[in-house]
Amino acid sequence: MKKVLALFIGFLVTYSAFADCTFNGLYVYPGGKTIKQNSIFIITGYGASQEVILGLNKKHDVFLKSGDTKIKLLVTETHVGQFYLTQALLKPETELVPGQDYQILIDNLPKYEQFGNFNSSTRKTEPYSYQVLALKDFEKPQISTRPKLIRKTFVEYGCGPEVYAIFSKPATDTPDLIVKATLKDLISKKKTTFYINPIGNELMVGHGMCAGEFNLEQGYNYEIEFSFMDSSGNLTNWTGKKIRFTRPKEKVSGK
Repeated sequence: MKKVLALFIGFLVTYSAFADCTFNGLYVYPGGKTIKQNSIFIITGYGASQEVILGLNKKHDVFLKSGDTKIKLLVTETHVGQFYLTQALLKPETELVPGQDYQILIDNLPKYEQFGNFNSSTRKTEPYSYQVLALKDFEKPQISTRPKLIRKTFVEYGCGPEVYAIFSKPATDTPDLIVKATLKDLISKKKTTFYINPIGNELMVGHGMCAGEFNLEQGYNYEIEFSFMDSSGNLTNWTGKKIRFTRPKEKVSGK
């Protein structure tokens, strides 16, 4: 069950997966309190909130606000996952001012959406807020080794299985690292790309009981590549051969 909880760190919380349930959630990267002048942002929508992601800068304006100043966030990438997750990568339209405090806001949200961090002390949702450092970052993450497949898991829970192929994370010197994973089904030839948060020193590719980036039960033979990005959008692209693997299998009782 720990892996189920780990998937949702920074992106989502666990909801019931029964068909008659309403579930939603909007989550932001980076998750810290400070950002650099050239920071990027990734907003991920879970369940019903995927429609908000697809409507950013159309039905829903998204922006940074500091006092009376608003800075529009431009959608530069959109990725639709395979199991109730959709995300958008955004960049500020103009440069951020060092020392300023900004909140990231979305207009015209449905009444059921709670966009922000939940404060357990006040029992209220507070806006995502950042202070801008007097610093720009143009250095790409350093990757000393290639990721390797560590293990595969398939665990059946009450509302569905948790299915992962778990890889090592080679970059350890970039605390704000996020990983752009591109999975290809070698039979259907379908490709799916999604930014995933490392969990400790592992890259978890698949899905939990309620949601996830990749549905590994839809195929059998896969190949994957990883590119590594920091919170300023500096990207170290994958080079060389992609990693091939087969889908995790459910363990049969008694075997």
